Amino acid sequence: MNGGIEVADLCFSYNEREILHEVTFDVQSGQLVTILGPNGSGKTTLLKCINLLLQPVGSIRVNGIDISEITSNELAKMVGYVPQMHTPAFAYRVLDVVVSGRTPYLRLSMPQKRDYELGLQILEQVGIGHLAEKSYTHLSGGELRLVLLARALIQQSRVLLLDEPTSNLDIKNRILVLKVLKGVVERGIAVVMTEHDPNLASLFSDRVLLMKNGRILRYGHVEEVLSRESIMEVYGVGVEIFRNNGSQYIFPVL
Repeated sequence: MNGGIEVADLCFSYNEREILHEVTFDVQSGQLVTILGPNGSGKTTLLKCINLLLQPVGSIRVNGIDISEITSNELAKMVGYVPQMHTPAFAYRVLDVVVSGRTPYLRLSMPQKRDYELGLQILEQVGIGHLAEKSYTHLSGGELRLVLLARALIQQSRVLLLDEPTSNLDIKNRILVLKVLKGVVERGIAVVMTEHDPNLASLFSDRVLLMKNGRILRYGHVEEVLSRESIMEVYGVGVEIFRNNGSQYIFPVL
């Protein structure tokens, strides 16, 4: 595989408690892969391991390169990351926060005019251009997530990792974010995100990875993975699945 992510036999333990167990999968360039699973299944830990925020055992290759052999600055040019939780500490302008994503390219220099122009362009792309001059500490939870997405996009990396990018967003902005990500994928970037809503995963994903207790239970195309049996196995709830115009919709059985 020339581009994307290859993860092989990935394991991670914390205080002798195993969190991830022999996780193996790959994501090709131009694919959007959604990781689904109950709380505590290891979704966030997996993203942090791929970005080397945690130090796992196993192999991770991005665009064919073993990321354990490159510098953190080189990794930041290859992989963008949007965390699940972030608390703004300083009242920077939103535009300055977004442009900080250019840091791996700046070395010791200051951002240039072209960096700010790119920042404004990306803020418009994610639907929050009107927030460019607003204080970062005065944002709603949903606005904050969109700013973090913009900061990751400005890195112009070939791989994008997002931990629950639609959390704290209303339905309009959820769809906006996912449409933005589909546009990113169409430019040949590999996108991996965690999500709780199987319907959003079904509608927007090229492939779905189902996790439970730190292991991959299923990985493949939506129709193959999101079956009534697999959802019962992972979540312990019954569902009905309806298909319409090539899409499938999942409803819990109450």
